[in-house]
Amino acid sequence: MADSEAALQELLRTNPDRGWHAFVDRYTPLMLGLIRRAGLTDRDEMMDVYLLVCERLSANQCARLKAQDATRGTLGGYLAVACRHAVVDWVRSRRGRRRLFKSVETLPKAEQRVFELFYWERRTPSEIAELLRVERGAPTDLSDVLAMLARVDAQLTERQRTELLAMCGRTMAPASIERGAAHDLAADALSDPARRVHVAEMNARLDAALRLLPSEDAAIVRLKFVEGLSDGDIARALVLDASPSTRIAGILARLQATLAATGVRAADVAALDRGLA
Repeated sequence: MADSEAALQELLRTNPDRGWHAFVDRYTPLMLGLIRRAGLTDRDEMMDVYLLVCERLSANQCARLKAQDATRGTLGGYLAVACRHAVVDWVRSRRGRRRLFKSVETLPKAEQRVFELFYWERRTPSEIAELLRVERGAPTDLSDVLAMLARVDAQLTERQRTELLAMCGRTMAPASIERGAAHDLAADALSDPARRVHVAEMNARLDAALRLLPSEDAAIVRLKFVEGLSDGDIARALVLDASPSTRIAGILARLQATLAATGVRAADVAALDRGLA
């Protein structure tokens, strides 16, 4: 498969038209399957999203496909992320009502807020850590956010993840669980240049920590907690023999130790605040 992907990328570079046609012929079944597993079953809706993906991938003479780096993962893994983003963008153009699942309502308020930020607002773990710090008025470790995401994920079924795409992704502005001044402040928190810099620093440190993990473990963390893929999609993208959920606890424990070693700590945020004061 790696050789065929390399040959396809070479064809895309030397003859974009022929390369694109070869790509469509080879990967259309996979893309339609990914779109279906993301929650769309109506044929017309599936084709709308398929065409959206094709428009994005074929733009600028297939620039995105030609830029793919085989050392960072397979083309199938990239397409899993691209199709999921296309589905989310497509359903966001429809109007719908957001609601919490009963299973999520049983979680503490912090986990409920993480659910909102990750699934409804599509925030990264680093952004969630910063927004929680603003709302709660206390530093929040990036490793704590990942642990909360894992607890939220454990409460969701595959059917609920499908409903998240169909219902929670339809409008850009979500209704907050806890309305009030704290949430209003959080809505604008990341517009502050200093906060954006800190989020970028946390992202860089997370990248550094992930590079110290085994490549498969790092890929699982990225796909699950950054891209938001389901366990089934992750297993298919990485060709795993078992669900990644059986490994998450161990991976996060190792990542937490690595994050501490690379300096992603609540103390860093506190120091930033002292510097801004």
